[in-house]
Amino acid sequence: MKTQVLDTLGEDGLALPAQIEAGLAANDRLKYYFSLLQVARSHADHPDRPSSSLKRERLAAGIHENGLDELVAAARQDGASYRFAGCSHLMSAIMDDARIMAAPADAEKKERLALLLKAIPHAADDKVLGSDIDTITRADDDHGDSLHRLVMDLHKVLNALQVGLAEEKIGGAAAYHLGEGDKDLVRAFMEGVNRTAPLKFDHPGLGTTATRSGTRLIIQNDIGTTDAHVIVVHVEANKVSLTYSDVHLQRLQYFQGLLEPFAVVWSNPNSNQVPTLAGGQPFFLSTATFDVKDNKDLLAYLDHLGSRLVFLIDWNHARKQLRGFLVKEDRSRLLRWAADADVGHRGFLQMGGARLIWSAVETAAVSAVRLGDRLCDVLGTESAYAFVQFVFTTASEGLRARQSDSLIRDRVRAELLNLLHTAGTRLLGTAADHAGYVFEIATAIRDQLVDPRGDTAELKDLTKRARHWEHEADLLVAGVAEAIRRRPELEPVLRLIQAADDATDSLEEATFLLSLLDDHGDRKGLEALQPMATVLVESAQEWVKALNHARHVRRHGLRDDADDFLVAIDRLVALEHDADTAERDVTVAILKTTKDFRSLHVLSKIWHGLGDASDSLKRASLILRDHVVGDVLAA
Repeated sequence: MKTQVLDTLGEDGLALPAQIEAGLAANDRLKYYFSLLQVARSHADHPDRPSSSLKRERLAAGIHENGLDELVAAARQDGASYRFAGCSHLMSAIMDDARIMAAPADAEKKERLALLLKAIPHAADDKVLGSDIDTITRADDDHGDSLHRLVMDLHKVLNALQVGLAEEKIGGAAAYHLGEGDKDLVRAFMEGVNRTAPLKFDHPGLGTTATRSGTRLIIQNDIGTTDAHVIVVHVEANKVSLTYSDVHLQRLQYFQGLLEPFAVVWSNPNSNQVPTLAGGQPFFLSTATFDVKDNKDLLAYLDHLGSRLVFLIDWNHARKQLRGFLVKEDRSRLLRWAADADVGHRGFLQMGGARLIWSAVETAAVSAVRLGDRLCDVLGTESAYAFVQFVFTTASEGLRARQSDSLIRDRVRAELLNLLHTAGTRLLGTAADHAGYVFEIATAIRDQLVDPRGDTAELKDLTKRARHWEHEADLLVAGVAEAIRRRPELEPVLRLIQAADDATDSLEEATFLLSLLDDHGDRKGLEALQPMATVLVESAQEWVKALNHARHVRRHGLRDDADDFLVAIDRLVALEHDADTAERDVTVAILKTTKDFRSLHVLSKIWHGLGDASDSLKRASLILRDHVVGDVLAA
């Protein structure tokens, strides 16, 4: 391939490999120079903010002029201009490197360069206008041509020429002019790239070239299709360095996280002195350095680095597609999980991204999700997160297994239906937790009546514990109320837990009243209350059972689950009748035995409270029965 290309170029083309090598090195330097101009200008505008010297970036670009590290700190505004020490030299270096990059390019690009170089100020007085900096460094297409725009186009030309000159393919990488031992390093990098490359599916990208320039092995990967999104890796002696730039700080931070398994040292891009593109768009630049322990360490790092690049493709697109389902922190957490689990996000996007989930919502949860709702508000934060994890995994694995799109969509819909049912089950679980507090207070009252304590401190402790249980029960009711706000079809669960909470309130009040009695003087009255309290404890037990059985009832489910639930409800209704009988017996007994009006009043309020609690549990059980029979079994 190399020989054929050189033959067609003629005598002048013999210098092409050297021109490409020099052009790629010039590209690294120009990236640094552009960033240096932008950071220096930003520092001059905001001298009170921290600034970066970009020393790491300079060294990574192979520039050994230490004086450039002082340029940012010394930058000052001078009217409409900016004064940079050494600005004239910097402009000359930019023009020289631009010419080096354009050497192997076609006539059209060389003409573009000539026109753009005419607009670059020579800055003989070390001053440059802000508009000139924009003309040089902007990378968008909205304000006409720019040197930065041309440099990105020239970079693509150099990459294409380099691929054409490749002497061999190593794991898919186009390689030429490699030195001794370089093939093993390129192969390690490509093993990582190829291991995860299928996760990009039909998206272009991950083209890799490798060559040696002096003492450096240079590995370059184009990642995706964005002109500015290219990563260049330099391997030299016992050090690996890469320079990475991005318009998205979050993606840069995400990429940094992907390399955490290795002791990579990054320069800090997250300051107020970040470069900006035209229009104020931030442009973040950072350099990563890894000091190698031995050859095994080097190979492992290159493999890992190569394997992570696919997860940068369309990352910001995926993050935006998740806005309707997860909170901001969970969107970033999910994308990091997808990379760490080698699931990726491209399968999700390949299947339509947000549309994949919304189509499932439209068919499975129309009544549960209203306009403007996020899925995490409907399902709960962790359930929504788990569901989107399932969607990512199902899309990625399904596509790789060549499953049909309809099968993948059906699995997503089925999982959502299951989660929506699970949401109702989870709320019934909360109601069961609430029922536990009803049982605790009822049991404490019964035990106090069966074995009265004369110790005032113990009675106060009982009152305190009952107040705590009642407070915790109220929190559970509030949680269900908030969940039901997003799931109106589950409103019966709120009504039944509110009814049961009336029992909690009545029982907590009864414990307070017990602390007012003199157990010696009111012994007969307290004994009269024992049967009623015992029935109430049994009712609370059956209420807990009924809720736990209800959680397992399904349409077309096991008959025994539904039968156990209905038996518990029937038992609750029967116990309420027993409570009515016990309440009448209490009335007779207390009126016969209690002579003191004060004690009669307090005992009367206690037995009415116990009766109200029993009625509340019966009311709650009937609401639960109607919900299970009418909404769950008949769904």
